[in-house]
Amino acid sequence: MSKDICFLAEYADGKATRSALELAAGAHELASTSGGQAVALAYGPGAGGAAALGAAGASRAVVLGDANVPAINLAAAAAAAVRDQPLALLAPATQNGRDLAGALVGMLGLPAFGPVRAVSIDGGRVRTEQGTLQGTVITVSEPIEGAPQPAVVLVLAGTFTPIEGGSGTAPVTAAAEVDPGAFGRARIVESHPAEAAVANLEEATVIVAGGRGVGSADGFAPLHELAAALGGAVGASRAAADAGWVPYQLQIGQTGKVVKPALYIGCGISGAIQHRVGMQTAENVVAINKDPDAPIGEFADLFVVGDLFAIVPRLTAEIRRRQES
Repeated sequence: MSKDICFLAEYADGKATRSALELAAGAHELASTSGGQAVALAYGPGAGGAAALGAAGASRAVVLGDANVPAINLAAAAAAAVRDQPLALLAPATQNGRDLAGALVGMLGLPAFGPVRAVSIDGGRVRTEQGTLQGTVITVSEPIEGAPQPAVVLVLAGTFTPIEGGSGTAPVTAAAEVDPGAFGRARIVESHPAEAAVANLEEATVIVAGGRGVGSADGFAPLHELAAALGGAVGASRAAADAGWVPYQLQIGQTGKVVKPALYIGCGISGAIQHRVGMQTAENVVAINKDPDAPIGEFADLFVVGDLFAIVPRLTAEIRRRQES
C-alpha cells in the first residue's frame, strides 16, 4: 500500500478538461497531507500531453490511452495502474468518470463514495462529505478499518479549485499493456459533439437553468443568450425536460445531473427538493420567478420576483454593455 492520491484526468479535444485540472489540485492538496504523491491517470484524446499536469499539481502521470474510445475500455489498464494500492482514487462526476470509476470498484472490490462535496485526509484515512436524504443531511463517511485501497471517490465539479500560475512538468509513463477483457468491447456507435458541448454542465462555472415557467422550447432562447453572455451553460428542471423543451442531457436534479457552479441562475424554476438536490452546492444562487412564494426563494442568495421574459433580456443587455465598455 502507498500514501499516493491518484486521480482520473480526462482529456477532450486535445487538452485537459476542467475536471482534470480541479482533481489535480485536489490530489496535490490531499497528497501533501498523506505524505504521498499526486498521480494522474490520463485518458482521452490529448492524454499523451499529460506531462503538463505537473503545473496543475500532479507529481507524475500514467497515460491509460489517448484514443477516442469509451473510457470504460481502459478499466483494466487503470486497475493495473493502481496495483500498488494508493490511498485514494479521485474520479470526476462526469459520464466517463462514473463509468471508469464504477468499473474499477466492481473489478477490484473497492470501497466507493460519492458524489461528494468535500474530501480530506484524517489520521491517514480518506474522509468524505456528501448530501443524503435529498440533500437535507450531510453525511461524513470513511472506509472501514482494513478496507482495500484505494478508496474510490466520485467528486463533484467545483469541489477543488485549479492551481493558477503553476509550473513544471510531470514524468509520464505509459500504462502496462493488459488484456482489456469484457470492458474492452465497448464502442462509440454515434456521436453528437455539438450537443455534448452544450450539455457539459458538470464543468460549467455559470449555469442558467429554466423550468416550467419558461413555457416552451422557444422560451429557452433568452436563457441561451444570457448563458452566452456569461460564458456559461444552459440547464433545466425535470419538468422542462419531460415537456420536450430541452434534451435530457440538460436536466439537473435528483434524477439528472449534480452541478456545483460558481453562479446558478434559475429562471421559472419552483425549486422543489428534487431539483434542489442537483444544484444546492452552487456558490451563488439567483432565482427569477413570478411566484413570490416559490420554494427556491427560501435558499436563493438573490430572489427576483418578476417576469423572466422582461428581466433576462435586460440583464443580458446590461452584461454585454459592461463587457464592451
